[in-house]
Amino acid sequence: MRLTSILGVFALFLVGCSSNVDSHKYYKFSVNGKNSPAKISGSRQRVYIDTISILGAANQQALVQYTDENQINIANFHYWAEHPKNMLMQATHTYLANKGIYAIPLAFAGDDLEQHLTLKIVVHEFAGHFTNGAVLKGNWYLYQHHKRNKTLHSSSAFSLSNSLENDGFESLDAAHKNNWLLLMKDISQQLNLPDHE
Repeated sequence: MRLTSILGVFALFLVGCSSNVDSHKYYKFSVNGKNSPAKISGSRQRVYIDTISILGAANQQALVQYTDENQINIANFHYWAEHPKNMLMQATHTYLANKGIYAIPLAFAGDDLEQHLTLKIVVHEFAGHFTNGAVLKGNWYLYQHHKRNKTLHSSSAFSLSNSLENDGFESLDAAHKNNWLLLMKDISQQLNLPDHE
């Protein structure tokens, strides 16, 4: 009995010593904001951000990779530091603010909702790909509100891929950021068209 107890304690000790505490990795990309605080004025271009929705397997914190045309791998030890829709929302706000567009969450729209457009982004694919690197696909929509109704002002599908500079999740994170910046550039150009001001 005593020998069994000693062997049991020894086995637990070996398991504890062999486990790797750094096995889980967390990733996040962010858009750097300008150093000066944003000045809010009534004449500044404004857009309300409705939601950023992520559909399918990528709607989770674990990083997703296509390993074949019809197979995916959901990482066991590589995660986004927060849910990707929150990370993408923060990156969207910061990018648009850097471009002089005052982005406000729709929940804080107040009474002047009809004076400005609302942006909704739906992501269908947000994953690593076995040949294409980082893949970002989906649609964005700009709505104009009138009373309690909203009408579609403009929309566009997007399909972006960005090769990885190196193997690994760090490169995948950087490629995802590059894709998101390209999408933000397209959306900010659409928002800055004369008929949207």
